Amino acid sequence: MTVTSAALWRHATFRRLWLSDAVSTLGTHVTTVALPLAALTVLGANATGVAALTAATTLPYLLLGLPAGAIVDRLPRRAVLVTTDLVRAVLLASVPLAWAAGRLTLAHLVTVALLAGCATVLFDVAYFAAVPAVVPAGRLAAANARLEATRAVGQTAGPGLAGVLVGVLGAPVALLVDVLSFVASALFLAGTPRLARSASAGAVGVWRDAAAGVRFVFRDPVVRALTLCSGLTNLWHAGFLAMLLVYAVRELRLPAATVGLLVAGANVGYLLGAAVAGRARARLGVGRAVTGAAVLQAGAALVLLPHPLGVGAGLAVNAFASGLYNVNAVSLRQAATPPALLSRMTATSRFVIWGAMPLGAALGGALTGLLGAPAYLALASLGMAAAALVTRCSPVWRSRDFPSPPDLPATPDATTPAPAAC
Repeated sequence: MTVTSAALWRHATFRRLWLSDAVSTLGTHVTTVALPLAALTVLGANATGVAALTAATTLPYLLLGLPAGAIVDRLPRRAVLVTTDLVRAVLLASVPLAWAAGRLTLAHLVTVALLAGCATVLFDVAYFAAVPAVVPAGRLAAANARLEATRAVGQTAGPGLAGVLVGVLGAPVALLVDVLSFVASALFLAGTPRLARSASAGAVGVWRDAAAGVRFVFRDPVVRALTLCSGLTNLWHAGFLAMLLVYAVRELRLPAATVGLLVAGANVGYLLGAAVAGRARARLGVGRAVTGAAVLQAGAALVLLPHPLGVGAGLAVNAFASGLYNVNAVSLRQAATPPALLSRMTATSRFVIWGAMPLGAALGGALTGLLGAPAYLALASLGMAAAALVTRCSPVWRSRDFPSPPDLPATPDATTPAPAAC
């Protein structure tokens, strides 16, 4: 079932995908603030503990990332999406229950973050493969822009809501918002038409299927450059966000509610970045828009201005660059990939992109211990901008617009004769 260009928002399947993403994004960004604040304010965790918690959230992309695409290709995608939503709801509900029983520990939080992260890996692979299957290639960037704009609203409202909820109810209870968001997301997705497994699934083993995705990502010069650029950015970005919380709470002595509101206000920048992505692509070309957005990440260094508004300004510039980058980079990756390889391309790319985050969080904790939070935050800002060199020195820089999805060549390593059905 494919949506026509004129009916993007009226198409029932895309609308349900969008609504599920909207509600779960709001809840997820409550958790992004509430979970580390639970470690800091309830358990008294130090920088190493917060870094471990942040790493556990994204470590599943290293543990499960490569085979995730081949696994998802073997299962009905609607079942994958609904089941992983419900699993995450149950896991997060255990945190306020443990806190109420007086048994909440840092190990519990890390375990919940790790297992919920595993469910997120499978959900994301299925979701990002489903969107191109129901949206025509000519409207893919517009669809991704709308999805990123919706996520920006969640990123804006979620942390602010988290700050208020943490201040009034406490961090563990604030996580119930995310529990409800995952249940709502599952209900929206349960009403979609059946999103079938890939037509090519099961022709060979899981690991051979996964290897085909790895070969494609690292042999295609455009997808390879986008994946490496995003991975290097996240290597620094994960540690930056984790240590910024430590810096704001411990050194600037900002209350939790203020931190949440600053993060929320800054994410208006993400909304603006996603909104202007199409104009930047039309004026500069998609390759230059992606590379310029990566360079702009250096504006994150404004957080070092010794005032809460400096923290907000640095986060806003960083968020604007992220919104501008994500819309164009994700759309270019999807457009450059044969439909039958979308799940496996997504899994491999996110293995690199998100798998860099636990490494970055651990690196951030170690370097903050050696250099101090201000020096590390400055270094991370420069590191994010330096990632732009990857796309500048690749065919991405010369890309003016999105290509038509290529056909998959018939080779012994890629036994996928037909496009993936979603």
